[in-house]
Amino acid sequence: MVPQIGDEVVVSCEPASARVVAVHARHITLSWPWGVIDNSSNFRWDGTFNLPCDDDHPEWVPYRLDPPVSELDAGDVCTVSIPAMRLYVGHYEEYDPPRNLGWAPAPTAGIYVIPPENRDVEDAGCMLYLGGAEPICVEPVKD
Repeated sequence: MVPQIGDEVVVSCEPASARVVAVHARHITLSWPWGVIDNSSNFRWDGTFNLPCDDDHPEWVPYRLDPPVSELDAGDVCTVSIPAMRLYVGHYEEYDPPRNLGWAPAPTAGIYVIPPENRDVEDAGCMLYLGGAEPICVEPVKD
């Protein structure tokens, strides 16, 4: 299935353990459990990923943490995942060759997903990279 703009899909990502690097007022920094730093890349990814700390943050991501951010401090270990959720496709692109973003394996596709409540809001979604290290699953809605 090649997702089209406006398609409704179910997106999920299996849980993985991540170490908390830092907790800031607006975001939490995790040692990202998927992928490794690609030292041959011109892009310098440091192995971390920032997630917003609360629902009031202007940036939306589908990732969820357990325990919640309010219970985490630097050095703690948490679980990061994307629980199965229905989202809309805002954009989809394939990369040939795989896209060089500074981590390996490099993704072969990208999908911009938007939550239903923000379907008509520009820039209200999140780009997820597929075919790389994160075990993200995208399936068409079947109902």
